Formats: sequence, C-alpha cells, structure tokens
Amino acid sequence: MLVVICGSSTLSAVSSMNKMVKNVNDYFFNGDGQYTNQSIYSDIVDKTVIASNLVNLSKNYVSGNDEHVKAITQAINDIEVETSVSKLYDLTSTLDTNVNWLLTELGNTALNKTDNDMLIKYQSQYRSETNTINSSDYNTKVRNYDNEVSVFPGSIFKIFANKAEYFE
Repeated sequence: MLVVICGSSTLSAVSSMNKMVKNVNDYFFNGDGQYTNQSIYSDIVDKTVIASNLVNLSKNYVSGNDEHVKAITQAINDIEVETSVSKLYDLTSTLDTNVNWLLTELGNTALNKTDNDMLIKYQSQYRSETNTINSSDYNTKVRNYDNEVSVFPGSIFKIFANKAEYFE
C-alpha cells in the first residue's frame, strides 16, 4: 500500500511540475494570451523576417557567398524549425551577431537613397524587436519555477520532471 501511495504522490507531483513547465513554455511561444503575437517567439520570428529583408537589400552590395550572409540565412532556417528555448537563444545570438555585421557593412557602403531609407527602417525595426525580447519577464517566470521546485518536496521530484529552459 505504501508503494502505491508513494508512486501516486510522485506521479501527481511530477505531473504538476510538468504542467508548470508547460505554462512557462506556453508563455515563451504564445505570450500571456491577452494580446496576439506578443511573445518572445513571435518577436524572434519578426527578427527573422527583418533579417531576410536585410539580406535581400544587401544583394546589390554584399556577396551572397559572404559567411555572414550565409550565417543569417542558416539561422533563419534553423529558427523556423527549432522548439528548444535554449537553442533558440543560441540561434538568435548567431542571427544578431551576423545581422549587426551586415548593418555595419551596409552602413559603410554608399547605398542609393531608397536602399539607405530601407536600411534605416530595418535597423530600427530589428533593434525594437531586440529591446522587446530583452524586456520580457520570461526568465523571471523560469526562475520562479526553479525556486518553487527547489524546496521540499519539489526537490525530490524534479529529477523526474521536465525542465524549464532559460532564454539567456
């Protein structure tokens, strides 16, 4: 009987912890549900659209074979299919590094007026998305989850439960 009670308690605790992790992940991918498209993930997707526009803009000024342009394209493709928060962070960091290089490169190039205006627009949009992501309280939600499960009895069961991933 004791085994059944312990097993049931463990399943219940792990199930509860997994539900908390699901809520944290839902927040990352869907936001708080009050507003459409207000989540870190939707902001990352917006950054990929802007990055793609920058790559298209750069075609007349930077070789398509440039390692930074290739890295941007690869990061965009990888982000589209990735579901791990920590891997999305790494991909976004790669995207940021290479987009920043491309923005600098294009900023140091004599662009025609239309392209220069588009560059300024894309740069502003990209920075805005970055600021929005950086101001998210997602990591606070992960930290709160970690704090909650690090005390007894959660500390006993957390080895069996899913883990919440930080976006950092």
